Parts: sequence; C-alpha cells; structure tokens
Amino acid sequence: MTTSRTPEIPLLTGTGPEPRYRPAMAWTVLLLLAVFMILNFADRISLALAAQPLMKELHLSASQFGLISSSFYFLYSLSAVGIGFLATRHVPLKWLLFVMSLLWAATQLPVFFFAGGGVLLATRIGLGAAEGPATAVANSTAYSWFPKHRRGLPTAILTSGASLAKIVAAPLLTLLIVHSGWRSAFFALGLAGLVWCAVWLFAGRTGPFAVTPEAPGKVDRAARRRTFLKVARSRTFIVLLLATYPMYALISVVFSWFPSYLEAGLGFSTLTSGVLFGLPSIIGMVFMLGSGWLTDRLLARGVSARIAHGLVPTLSLAAGGVLLAVLPLAGSARYLAYVILVAGYCLTLVAQPIVYAAIGTAAAPSQRTSVLSLFIALQSTSGIIAPWATGALIDGAGNQVDGYNTAFVVIGILCAIGGVFAAFFVDSGRDSAHDA
Repeated sequence: MTTSRTPEIPLLTGTGPEPRYRPAMAWTVLLLLAVFMILNFADRISLALAAQPLMKELHLSASQFGLISSSFYFLYSLSAVGIGFLATRHVPLKWLLFVMSLLWAATQLPVFFFAGGGVLLATRIGLGAAEGPATAVANSTAYSWFPKHRRGLPTAILTSGASLAKIVAAPLLTLLIVHSGWRSAFFALGLAGLVWCAVWLFAGRTGPFAVTPEAPGKVDRAARRRTFLKVARSRTFIVLLLATYPMYALISVVFSWFPSYLEAGLGFSTLTSGVLFGLPSIIGMVFMLGSGWLTDRLLARGVSARIAHGLVPTLSLAAGGVLLAVLPLAGSARYLAYVILVAGYCLTLVAQPIVYAAIGTAAAPSQRTSVLSLFIALQSTSGIIAPWATGALIDGAGNQVDGYNTAFVVIGILCAIGGVFAAFFVDSGRDSAHDA
C-alpha cells in the first residue's frame, strides 16, 4: 500500500528521535558566531572610521569615497545567493564560515601594505563578496542549535553584531587610527580574523536541529523548488523586502558616512566621533535584544505571527523613518541632531532581526539558508546606490551638513512609507512553507 508524498521538506531526514536542545553547547557556538558577526561588521566600518585621513592622503572626493564604499556591495548580493544555495546542498556550514573569515582577513592586509584608490576598490569588492553570505549562514548555523520557539533572541544577538562592532571595535580602531595611522586598523582586523579562524576550526560545529543532507537519489527537487518559491513569492517576503529596502540603505550609509558626518558635518573631533559612533549601538542593541525577547514571548503565549513578526517590526520601522525625516529641524544644534539621528536609526534597526526570523521561520528548514540568502541579497542591493549617492549629495550641496541631511531625510521618508504599508499586509504564519 502506498501513500501520497507530501511536498513539504521535513525538519530532519530519517526516523530517529526528536533532536534534543543542548543549552551549554548551543550558547557556546552562538558566542563564537556573535564574535564572527562582530568581525564582519568591524571589517565594514574600518573604511568609514578612516575616511577623513584616508581621503586627505589619497586625494579622494566625497563621490569617489562613496563609490569605494558602494563597491562593497557590487558582488555582495550575488555571493549571498550563490553561497546560500551551496549551503543548502552540499557544503557544511562550519567550513563555509571558516573560509569566509579567512577571506575577510586576506582583504584587510593588502590595504596596510599597498594602500591606494585601486587597492581599496579591489579589496572592498572582495570583502563584500566574502561577507555576502555571512548573515544567512551564521543564522542558519545558530538555528541548528535552537528549536523554533527559541530563535528570536539568538537572531537578535547575531544581528547585534553590528552594534557590538561599533561599541567595542569602533573606539579601539579609532585609537589605532589616531595614534598609529589609518592603515593600522586594517592590519589589526586581518590578524583578528585569522585568530577567529583558528578557534572556529576546533570548536565550531552544527547542532542537532540541522537538516541532514539526503542522498542524491532521495531528493525531491520539485518539492524543494515548490517550498522555496512559495516563500520567495509570498506576500510577506515581497512586502518585507520593499519595506526594509530603505532600512538597509540607511545601514549602508551609516556604516560608510556616519563618522565623517560627526567629524566634518557636526564638528566633533576624530576621537570623539569614534566614541559617538559606538554609543548609539548600545541603544540599538538593547532595542534589538528586547524585540527578540518580546517576539519569542509573544509567540510562546500564542500571539499570532501577524502581530509578533508583522506589526512589531513594521511600526518600529515607520516610527524611525519619521524621526529621520525631521532631522533638519535640529538646525545648528549638533547634539540635538545627533540624538534625533540615533533615535531614528535605532528604531529602524528593531525591524531587522524580527524580519529575518519571520523569513527564516516561514521557510522550510532545508531551504532556510537559501531563502534567507535571497532575501538579504535583494535587500542589500540598496547599498550599491546609497553610499555613492550620499557622497554625490555632499559634493553637490552648499555645505556638508545639507548634503548629509538630504540623504537622511530621503531615506527616512521611504522607511516611514514602507513601514506603514507593510503593517497592513505582512503575515508570516499564513505564508509559511511548512507546518513544523
């Protein structure tokens, strides 16, 4: 007697016992992944922290520096999608993380020895290609250690890597830049990447909730395509992508231009700018960790995904966008401008980990890395435009503050519109590709 075959992809292949949650090992691996994400974002912000002395020494205009910053995203999306699909099929997540970190280190060291406009452009393109899959692969590795109802907080911790990089790494890198020259920051990050590779080689692994690869003859490729396309074509996927597209543009601008905005736009010293660059991340990290905890609690108490994964991030995104849009009202009050920008930025960041959790949970487990990779790849294409466009606005404005303000206002308005629009349509529970 035969039974009909379901198109859904199970959490684990085989008929073994249910996977057991192992907290000690799960949080150990999560800690290593958090350091991985800190290095990921520290590599990105190194260029922004060195912007002013670098531009002066290499005689770069704001538009040229913006183009170098945007070049990070030239291959970022293609790499994110390609490696995401590779991870879904054959290559263990442990080795993907190891190779990515090794490549990050390899792109930092040439800047120390052979700095120039061409070298910066080439290494940023290479760094973007190596970092493209980082968020999706790190989250998928973390999900392999945590059951479904415990993934909100780990996702928020990994997403907080950007905040931790600015809290911990930015002041240290700024001190290096001030006392040892801007090249020293790139050398230090290269060494840090090599150290992480060595630790991960011995301690890194995937957990009991990982999908066991199936034998080639047993893979129902048609079912895989159906489950993948169901999420990728879902209203939740499309609406959240449109809503968070300007949010990622804001992140790319902050990572490229915020220290320069503080220094050249608002008149703070280099060292003060490095410290102020990190301070907002404390607020942002608290917001993101709090939102991850809140959504986990809401889901555990039976609150619908429509509220936990829908209204919480989209309304926060809209509120942050409104604050960014009123930034010019601060006028010449630089501390007020700083507070408004930080508050708006942090509110938009709340949406990021919840959105990733919503997309990752909606996907079938065997398709999670590829679905997340596609989402992040499409989302991050805004980074190809935003840093360069900001540089062009700065060069074309009467003064630098006006150029920066125009960029933040445009992004803020788009975030507010996207957040309000998405609040009406997002429902990750309805658009899920599986029931597990």
